Amino acid sequence: IQHLPPRQRAVLILRDVLKWRAAEVAEVLDTTTTAVNSVLQRARAQLEQVAPSLDDRPAPLTPEQQAQLDRYVKAFEAYDVQAIVELFTEDAVFEMPPFDSWYRGPADIGGLISHKCPANAPGDLLLRPARANGQPAYALYLRDGGTYREFALQVVDLDGPLIKHVTMFFEEGIFTRFGLPTSLPAGTSGSK
Repeated sequence: IQHLPPRQRAVLILRDVLKWRAAEVAEVLDTTTTAVNSVLQRARAQLEQVAPSLDDRPAPLTPEQQAQLDRYVKAFEAYDVQAIVELFTEDAVFEMPPFDSWYRGPADIGGLISHKCPANAPGDLLLRPARANGQPAYALYLRDGGTYREFALQVVDLDGPLIKHVTMFFEEGIFTRFGLPTSLPAGTSGSK
């Protein structure tokens, strides 16, 4: 969707995501229904052109990348913020939809984890591997008494051996859609 111009993006979201009628969109954007339908057709065509194909699948992880991701999991579970940020590229981005803020660079990402993460001690988080659109992902569970509960799903993008982008989804029910348990007993060991 980032490939679309603003007007096409707005029309696409209002029509296809929010399911507004063309007349409602036309009224909000101060245009005609015909223009809205035309913009929507162009937006859909543009998305078709830039959509990934089956040939665009991410390459398999190298042993070095897998080792780096294993260090990432261990650092998160140990709540070792310094070890976490050392795994990021200098221009890494950490974002958390639906929140509109995002963090760039290891220092900002470390500040986010140190000051805004509800985990604050080793063992508060448990990570389980997953895949999202062929990319490495992790189910994050947050300790709640004697249970780890569904917290967020992280999708990780690598640049060589370093992490260049993390998108953390807090959407309710996302674990179920990924076939992940929504809770685990607190005695569950990490990094599986």
